[in-house]
Amino acid sequence: MQTSNIIIGGGLAGLLTAWHLEKKGLPYLLLEAKRQLGGRVLGAKSDTSAHYHDLGPTWVFPHQQGIQRLLDELDLPYDEQYTQGDALFQKPGTQGTARTAGAGVMSMYRVRGGMTRLIDALYSRLNRQNIKTSHPVIHTTRGDGCWVVTAQNDDERLTFEAHHLILALPPRMITQHLTPKHWASSGLINDLDQVPTWMAAQAKFVSTYASPFWRENGLSGQAFSQQGPMQEMHDACGFGVCTVTDNVDVDVDVDVDVATSALFGFVGVPASYRAQFTEAHIKQACLAQIEQLYGVQAAPATAVFYKDWAADKYVAAKRDISESPAHPYFALSRHQQELAQKNLYLVGSEFADTDAGYLEGAVCAVNAFIDSV
Repeated sequence: MQTSNIIIGGGLAGLLTAWHLEKKGLPYLLLEAKRQLGGRVLGAKSDTSAHYHDLGPTWVFPHQQGIQRLLDELDLPYDEQYTQGDALFQKPGTQGTARTAGAGVMSMYRVRGGMTRLIDALYSRLNRQNIKTSHPVIHTTRGDGCWVVTAQNDDERLTFEAHHLILALPPRMITQHLTPKHWASSGLINDLDQVPTWMAAQAKFVSTYASPFWRENGLSGQAFSQQGPMQEMHDACGFGVCTVTDNVDVDVDVDVDVATSALFGFVGVPASYRAQFTEAHIKQACLAQIEQLYGVQAAPATAVFYKDWAADKYVAAKRDISESPAHPYFALSRHQQELAQKNLYLVGSEFADTDAGYLEGAVCAVNAFIDSV
């Protein structure tokens, strides 16, 4: 199969690239390794509403104008992170838990219904015949002025050719999966491999409840711990969930978020240590920590969700797991000549010159590419 543009990666950057190309009337084919689209944007569907519990990116920050403009363009509302009430601090050892008056202002926004709605909104605007999921790329090369990409779909190997290749992946996923030794200089390969994938070794836990018991007791849901397994927790309720003490305009359209009470936490245990335990064991340890924090106030969880990104081969490389977390930076200008000669474009979030690794970074990197088309 031949086309003008092949996009590898079906996360935010890949789907946004596809949407821009489609609006310009330019042909493309998008290949995604996983069964679902979204990449690091992953949501667990609520059993009680249309809400998705974020297991990947959760927040948009006030200074991130690119992603906010995209949300507005897609008619996706977003609301401030809930911070009303006190915060908890779990001290080390047997020192107990302290309650701090006021959680403080958190200048963050959450997409109403979950970040997965961003992925769904983009996908709904695309020609689905141009999107191929469950097509992991196993070989990439360049010859005779075109790119040749081989993907595996079940037991079938498929070959695609294109004049332009657009990589909507983190740098280390490019070196790990796209056989760069066949098409990239040693300098480009080395620089790609030096860039960490943002939050690649992180794990997230979400637990849902029949009601927001912490809010009912004057707590914000914000908690910090020097014990673990979660080192930081936050309220993850849908916007439609409120108590009599909440200052929420319940007259707005909140249908996707109704009856969604939840907490989420970042698991601070190192990935190499987490790998020694089963998912069930880690979930139970997180629930036990919530009980320790909230005591008799803690209600039984109605559901629990967990995602260890370090165990995802399409997100985390070995170096991402073994190295200390670091913000990504890729010197794109250093390789512009090679990239231009090969009709190769790097649009993953880690390639952005601002907010690399974040959703904002993906928007910035894609916009920079589209401006050059």
